Amino acid sequence: MIDKFGVIKEAIDANIDKVLDEEISNALNSDIKKSFEELKRLSKGGKRIRGMLIKIGQLLNGVDDDSYLPLATAFEIFQTAVLIHDDIIDEADERRGLPTITKLNEGHNGVSKAICIGDLGFFLSYKLINESSFSDSVKTKILDYYTKTLYNTVIGEIIDVELPLKDFNYHLNMDEKEIYDIYVNKTSWYTFIGPLLLGAISANMEEEKLNKLIDIGLNLGIAFQIKDDLLGLYSTNNEMGKTLNDIKENKQTIIYKYAIDRADKKEKEIIKSLYGKELDSKDTNTLLDLFDKLEAKKDAEGLVTVFTHKALETLYVSDFENKDYLINLAKRLVERTK
Repeated sequence: MIDKFGVIKEAIDANIDKVLDEEISNALNSDIKKSFEELKRLSKGGKRIRGMLIKIGQLLNGVDDDSYLPLATAFEIFQTAVLIHDDIIDEADERRGLPTITKLNEGHNGVSKAICIGDLGFFLSYKLINESSFSDSVKTKILDYYTKTLYNTVIGEIIDVELPLKDFNYHLNMDEKEIYDIYVNKTSWYTFIGPLLLGAISANMEEEKLNKLIDIGLNLGIAFQIKDDLLGLYSTNNEMGKTLNDIKENKQTIIYKYAIDRADKKEKEIIKSLYGKELDSKDTNTLLDLFDKLEAKKDAEGLVTVFTHKALETLYVSDFENKDYLINLAKRLVERTK
């Protein structure tokens, strides 16, 4: 089964290269050619989780052919485009082990190029779906859900960007729902629900089963994001390379929310003085030790288990075909260490 995932990834990688090579070859001029070359460069090294889930969505309805590839390619190119824009927001110098567009082209010129190349990826993804060979009715349904997925993703991203800008008192009084709105829209829909639905719709899955997939993807997405937040703070030897960034960027997570809700007055002052700042290792450990003491880490880990079990319980009793692929991938994603 693991070999199957490797084969799927290789097929998606090859098709992304093929599509982008065609765009490079047919580019209107040298500037457009360079833009597609940058999109291809930054597309390298992706895990292709979303593309794999599109294939799994197809398998869940008993179809196993290459018809998923245009959808997987479109979604993965969009993923690269989103990351290009994220790199502007995060002022990142590196992505997938490669220098970002803004790192190679500093200042306003770099930001302008990154915005344009990200936009190019967005609309190329729609072009690929429109040019796919699915029937008009299937294609329309795919585009409906693809649009809903991307819309929800941006909604989640806006909340994720805005919440850290609020002051500490706002965070103390905000409802947990605001954090779950990020988890559901930015992660569940984008990483799980959308891809699974696109693959399933391409295989003509019936509506009742599609609704089950939405429920499964919702719970897997929440579990995945909380796990990601935990790894971002507690990875052994900082495997994610994110601990200082997550703290510095005042990232709003359920771990942080649990901590500030449970802290006494003195502990709240410690969190307020450290979280959202650029810290050395001593202050980082002080903060994380406090999160441990307040059982924020432990209870977040419990949530990963709860939401994963919800998804798997639905899967186990479902009549989806080839469901072991999704069960296996779900377990791997929430048990990962990086």
